[in-house]
Amino acid sequence: MIVAKATGNSASSALLWPVIQGVILVLGSLLYIVIAEKFKRRTLLMLGGTVMGLSFILPSLLNLMIANMNPITIVVFLCIYVAFYSFTWAPLTWVIIVGEMFPLAVRGRASGLASSMNWVGSWAVGLVFPIMTAAMAQEAVFAIFGVICLAGVLFVHYCVPETQGHTLEEIEEAGMNHGKNKD
Repeated sequence: MIVAKATGNSASSALLWPVIQGVILVLGSLLYIVIAEKFKRRTLLMLGGTVMGLSFILPSLLNLMIANMNPITIVVFLCIYVAFYSFTWAPLTWVIIVGEMFPLAVRGRASGLASSMNWVGSWAVGLVFPIMTAAMAQEAVFAIFGVICLAGVLFVHYCVPETQGHTLEEIEEAGMNHGKNKD
């Protein structure tokens, strides 16, 4: 809907968006493979979440401040969002949450549940986004999703331990001691 609006409702232009998005996702995945062990996981998550949040909030603010802003601006910010998502949150949620976070005793069931919730979340966003854009101003919808991204950054900062360079046993031990250290 956003791309169709930005390009003048041209069906061929709107159909080009999934191709552009797919190329960005593949390139981002390749970038992650190159940088995966060069940067800390939490750093990548916080960087990605911050840029993703700003890529929603900035066009909302610009649209409010600039009358008749070119709608392609929003598509550019969406490309930035997809690019940063593709090499940060997309791979790292699978690496950290599904692969490393859970103790061995529950890893299979917990990873399955985490994976399922990841897909349920994706489905919910796909369901809610068009409903929200039909019910409220696009700027408000983008701002809401931007705030959610920034809340994710805060969650990572305060609740997600760094796992890079640690064995699964070390991560499990740190998780077991996490609650003891707070007492």
